[in-house]
Amino acid sequence: MGRPKVKTIETAIEEGKLKDLEPRLELSEAGEEEVKKEVKQARKKVGKAKVRSQRYQKLLEGLDKINKYPVEEAISLLKKTSATKFDSTLEAHINLGTDSTKSDQQIRRAINLPHGLGKKISVLVFADEKDEPEIKKAGAQLGTEKSLDEIAKGKINFDKVVAIPSWMPKLAKVAKVLGPKGLMPNPKTGTVSDDPLTVVEKLSAGMSEIKTEKSPIVHTVFGKASFDEKKLKENLESLIKEIHSSRPANFKKELIKSVYLTSSMGPSLKLDLTSTK
Repeated sequence: MGRPKVKTIETAIEEGKLKDLEPRLELSEAGEEEVKKEVKQARKKVGKAKVRSQRYQKLLEGLDKINKYPVEEAISLLKKTSATKFDSTLEAHINLGTDSTKSDQQIRRAINLPHGLGKKISVLVFADEKDEPEIKKAGAQLGTEKSLDEIAKGKINFDKVVAIPSWMPKLAKVAKVLGPKGLMPNPKTGTVSDDPLTVVEKLSAGMSEIKTEKSPIVHTVFGKASFDEKKLKENLESLIKEIHSSRPANFKKELIKSVYLTSSMGPSLKLDLTSTK
């Protein structure tokens, strides 16, 4: 008679639908093993529902996930919901209208926020040995050939890497390590420079990088929960202004589609863009 037909089971399956597969195990012996295999694969795809802690659930009380909050109210709520024992980092997740597959619509640049990031930055500087005293005085560390060997082995004990142009060919051999971590020096972000000391000073003062991800989304920090609301507002508005000033040439559509703000281990809030400068 030939092998009975067995309808293919979708692997992307919801948990509630899994029980509907069980009756199919009563098919003829010829098709039973195949169905069992598909059911087993489907079970692997079913993840457990994410359960939020009571602390997180309490933070959600009074928040509207649909509502767009004016900048002052959003920052006030963000500080109130940053209920951690440490100084929470505040982040902005900016959804863009650009096409991430087109290189001419990518956004990547270094920016300096008015009040910094509230974080001490560890910087590794690949420069001339004669500059080592000044580099150490600025709070950074001089990179060497030994540093390259350590990086190649995956040892990363720094937040940023700065290099003078003559070091870039040597850094190419660790690009596969630094690149995915966003640490590879790049002229677009100001981390390749003939004046590395000035770059270190800017990084220490709060220079950060904005970069379009594949989605396309820009994920970036705009301060700490300990900052007063005025400083956070000025940092956030400066960030949004920088995004607008980075508009790709000939891009006529809406650049920023939405902005969500969040804190470490806290809920997100949707920002009302019309309330920003």
